[in-house]
Amino acid sequence: MAYFFGIPSPKDDIDGSDVARVYYEENDLSRIVRYCEKDVVTLVQVYLKLIVEPGLENNEIVGVR
Repeated sequence: MAYFFGIPSPKDDIDGSDVARVYYEENDLSRIVRYCEKDVVTLVQVYLKLIVEPGLENNEIVGVR
């Protein structure tokens, strides 16, 4: 759905299949947090498109590094 609406993919670094490896082998919890935050922002952006509302601007998104 993100692709359909022209919303950037949150899967630019890792995806769900990488989470266990990143946690157990790389011990990089902050990377997983960033992945989850980007996932939530993408979900919100898709939802806003579905209800025909404008998407969030970058300055309206906080917490995602």
